[in-house]
Amino acid sequence: MKLQERGEKLRGEVHIWIRLGHPNVLKLYGIADGFAPLPALVSPWVENGTLTRYLEGPGRDIPKEEKIAILVKVGEALHYIHSEHVVHGDLTGSNILINSECQPLIADFGLSSILEEYNVTSYFKSCRPGAIRWVAPELLEQLETSPKPTIESDVYSYGCVMLHMLSGRIPYSEIQDYHIPHAKMAGLPRWPTGVPIDVTHWKMIENCLDAEHKRRPPLPDIISFLESVGDS
Repeated sequence: MKLQERGEKLRGEVHIWIRLGHPNVLKLYGIADGFAPLPALVSPWVENGTLTRYLEGPGRDIPKEEKIAILVKVGEALHYIHSEHVVHGDLTGSNILINSECQPLIADFGLSSILEEYNVTSYFKSCRPGAIRWVAPELLEQLETSPKPTIESDVYSYGCVMLHMLSGRIPYSEIQDYHIPHAKMAGLPRWPTGVPIDVTHWKMIENCLDAEHKRRPPLPDIISFLESVGDS
């Protein structure tokens, strides 16, 4: 595919993002040409940066109730884009942003499959080290054709966000990146030692990270669970 044709494909996919409207989905204003081989995406500035950086800085010591509130809002935003027939496909701690009011905004959905067609270094690839830690195992299988992200693989990634949020540690924190695919195929990550994750929360995380994608719970059930434990 020629670069011009790929650019047109990217524009078409970006317009899916532009049409979405949810308080916890980052607004995309449009695209601008002339900065790089890929069109530039134009969005609001988000003061606290990524969730990963937030948890390493000002969000390190926020109470559990606030962490659960953030998870609920991320889950609601993810469920909303699914209701619009969009799969994120690349949810990690690096494309959930935290604004000045400590509200989460998810971004970058649907772009990973487009960007992999470009033989160039992109913002999304270069600024998201370790993204494999959030990827569902079925997307890492060696198939003749690359498997496509699904709602169930998004649930897996959301479970990894839960683990990250509640433990303060990235998924598979005890393992180096190149060992991650084998670890995912071998089974669930171990319960992080020395961190205060409740048994009920860990059970839900395990359910989200089930190697059998059909057994993962639907997002409305996960959101209802988080709301109920947040109120207890």
